[in-house]
Amino acid sequence: MNIRQHAYLARALQDACGGADRCVTLLEETPFAMGRTAMYGCRSSEGGKTMPIGALHLLELECAKPIYSQALVNAGPAPSEAECAISEACEASETMARAQSMIRKAGADGFYDENEKREIEPELQRVEAHVRSIRAGMEGAK
Repeated sequence: MNIRQHAYLARALQDACGGADRCVTLLEETPFAMGRTAMYGCRSSEGGKTMPIGALHLLELECAKPIYSQALVNAGPAPSEAECAISEACEASETMARAQSMIRKAGADGFYDENEKREIEPELQRVEAHVRSIRAGMEGAK
């Protein structure tokens, strides 16, 4: 399961329990207590945060829906390192296309102001992260 899938399922589970803030309250007196920032971080695929399995289990018991565990049961085998490298290369290409469009539009006047640079920078950082993941996937492939 990748981080995007986890974020989607974590968000669905939190919403089924009444929202992220309610989940913080539900887990407060358990060994799996999480702060509000951490809970909200699990809802986003950008941060890479995941919820502890114990927290997921307790929240599934609370809402009486196996939202996360059912997805694990239905999931196939984890992708190979080579498959991950290929996927990351595709993601990097798509992200770079977005960055390229932003760069082209912002540079049409021959100048990049600070606001334009600030808007473009996150896309460039995402491209760099994908490139690092491509290298890691290729190194790990057998």
